[in-house]
Amino acid sequence: MSKEAVRVALLLAAGRGILRRVGGVSLLERGVRELRKAGIERVVVVADDVIAVTEDLPVEVVVDPDWGSGTASSVLTGLSMIGDRRCLVVMGDVVFEADDVRRLIQTPTGNAQAVDRNVADHRATRIQLDGDGQVASLGPDLDEYDAVDAGLTVVEVQDVLMVTYRVRESWLELRQQLLTHGCRMQSTEMQGFWASADTPELEQLMWRRCGPKPTDGVVARVLNRRISGPITRLLLRTGVVPEVATVLAFVVTLVAAGLVATSNTWLMIAGGLGILLGSALGGVDGELARISGRTTRLGATLLGRYAELAVVLAFVLAAGSTRTAWIWGFAAAAGCLLISYIHAVGRDTDVRLLFRREFRLLIFAVAAVATFPLWGLVAVAVAANLDALRGVVLLLRE
Repeated sequence: MSKEAVRVALLLAAGRGILRRVGGVSLLERGVRELRKAGIERVVVVADDVIAVTEDLPVEVVVDPDWGSGTASSVLTGLSMIGDRRCLVVMGDVVFEADDVRRLIQTPTGNAQAVDRNVADHRATRIQLDGDGQVASLGPDLDEYDAVDAGLTVVEVQDVLMVTYRVRESWLELRQQLLTHGCRMQSTEMQGFWASADTPELEQLMWRRCGPKPTDGVVARVLNRRISGPITRLLLRTGVVPEVATVLAFVVTLVAAGLVATSNTWLMIAGGLGILLGSALGGVDGELARISGRTTRLGATLLGRYAELAVVLAFVLAAGSTRTAWIWGFAAAAGCLLISYIHAVGRDTDVRLLFRREFRLLIFAVAAVATFPLWGLVAVAVAANLDALRGVVLLLRE
């Protein structure tokens, strides 16, 4: 039994399929990023042509001239180059997460297979397990099976090199030979998201997994995500970066605020609907970032705060710019900023305020549609400042 750490991964790629964009980024970029996050130090891409791997990523490219003879040839070509005792072999057409890779490469046994017990995909390779969780057999036509192949396998290099290799053999057949030669293969169950790149409605599944946040409030869950979800899935196919969505939400909210400021009844109604749309668009950048694995920058938060203050100013103007309107406008703006500040200070605590940004914008949107701008300011000012006071008390207790 080997306990040597797995430091290198073989990523099997054919042609330009590895550059296919899924969730806004290529399979190659996504795979390399998740492997690196899991602690893999070297990523070796085995391809049929070095030209196929064109992205500027920290990978080594090995060309397999016999790729057409079967994927087993590519695995053997890659293993002969790495010099390590253990290696992770990854199919290039699967989407996976770093946490699952981390648990797989920490398996103490020499060979380990990532499996999923919850997927009834008849196209996937089926796996039968024994009572100890060892792989008993695997193949596409097993009548009785316990799990399916998730496309990631840790192998002892010497075990693979010792088995008989036949021309036009697949990686599946090579693993079947490992079992025939008595090489034990421990199963490790996938707990995060994984799927084949050919899975129908893959990006919708990815949005369900990564789009909504556990900390979403009622308004975000019930209203905003229903609007932002289809928009995010549409933008994912275009490769738009999260920053574009941030600017789009900012511009839409500013335009909506301008319509409200006119105090014209119909324009205020249109502005209220625009505020609602801008609020939903404010979640698109985060959804794009989480699904694609990118990070959102500070600019998203700053633009969001400026947009909200613009809405407050628009309501003051729509209310006639009276002394009363300015007082309530100041109180509303202070409450909005205080809540954002308390959230930032309490980021590492369990303090969660109720009157979130999407809730505040919903109140503004309803007030604009009802053409009661002053009452919108009053409602937000009172609720936001009471929630901020509650947050201060909770932080002091923490």
